[in-house]
Amino acid sequence: MTAGLLHALHGELADLAAEREQFVAMQQTKVARLLYAIEHGHLAILVAMFDLSKRAVILTGATGNIGPTVLRAYLEQGAHVAIPVRDEAKGAALRDSLGDLAGTAEDPRVLVRATALGELAAIEGFVEQMLRAWGRLDIVANLIGGYTASDAASGDLAAYRAYWDQKVATIVTATTACLRPMRARGYGRVVNVSSMAALKGEKGAAGYAMANAALLRWTESLAEETKREGITANCVLPRIIDVPDNRAAMPKADPSRWASAAEVAAVVVFLSTEEASGITGTAIPVTART
Repeated sequence: MTAGLLHALHGELADLAAEREQFVAMQQTKVARLLYAIEHGHLAILVAMFDLSKRAVILTGATGNIGPTVLRAYLEQGAHVAIPVRDEAKGAALRDSLGDLAGTAEDPRVLVRATALGELAAIEGFVEQMLRAWGRLDIVANLIGGYTASDAASGDLAAYRAYWDQKVATIVTATTACLRPMRARGYGRVVNVSSMAALKGEKGAAGYAMANAALLRWTESLAEETKREGITANCVLPRIIDVPDNRAAMPKADPSRWASAAEVAAVVVFLSTEEASGITGTAIPVTART
């Protein structure tokens, strides 16, 4: 009796183990499919979750390395986007490349104007054109950047100041012009793309690190000043972005480890949403797989 009972019990346990393995395998397959969808479809998920169809954006640096990707991400969310550019022909070519996303002549969703971004009067004029066209300004996202090498030991103030003027002064000027209509409406989103160099200096990049650190501190100060006015201000800190310039500069590196333009765009767009109202004065690293 005891031997027969043990044999029967052993058989039941074997059947249960087989059923468990089958169940676990099915669940692992489902989880794998879900993770793949999340990893490769973050922009599609944003489209499903967040609606910017009633928002108007000023996007600086739109013709730069990640600009077209961020622009498309905003448009896919339904936003209207105004692009101040130095080279109007380049801006027009970008708009034309968007196809139906750019809207129509009767209802344009992309506004392009040649504007001297470092001059307050010029960017204020651009803001007024945008307000006349769409009646609102809700978001300013600043992608202006680039990379300029400069070491610390030489104390090359001219190089430091040049990059400061290119990045910090231009972004501060553009954002300042956007604050008046934001404050009047009691709503606004400021998103500045800085760099991980804002947190730690790098060899041969003294001016770059200094400027990005200054932009981060300025954004934090702005967040403190506007946090009770319905306006948020945040920084996005990529490490290395997979763009042609970086591939050319680092031909032996593995670009699959770098952040893609789409990954950076997803963070920029999220910080621009109403759902991100509780996030202000932050610096969000986008280190990807580095």
